[in-house]
Amino acid sequence: MRIRANRSFAALAILLFALPALAAKNAPGTNSVTFSVHEATTIGQTQLKPGEYSLQAVDGQSELDILQHGKVIGKAACHWIALPAKAAVSEVLTDQGKVTQVNFRGDIQAVQID
Repeated sequence: MRIRANRSFAALAILLFALPALAAKNAPGTNSVTFSVHEATTIGQTQLKPGEYSLQAVDGQSELDILQHGKVIGKAACHWIALPAKAAVSEVLTDQGKVTQVNFRGDIQAVQID
């Protein structure tokens, strides 16, 4: 019986530690897109090497978080623009190795990198 109580306590502890991470991931107004970098790319002042990255922006805020392996590795100044229609897919737009805009699927607005 004591083993069962220890296992239950351990499972509860893991769940309590995981809840904030799950809540932050699905927070209302948080937009996220994952993309692959195949050659050196710049977002704002942050240089990205080839690899997998996530970009997150919160509605109304003027900063885009750059994440790799779930950790914030940089931030980029941005501003929100209105799209003519909801974005059909999430996409990261680049020009000459620089990220210029991020569209989020189903959203009527996008972020442009300053």
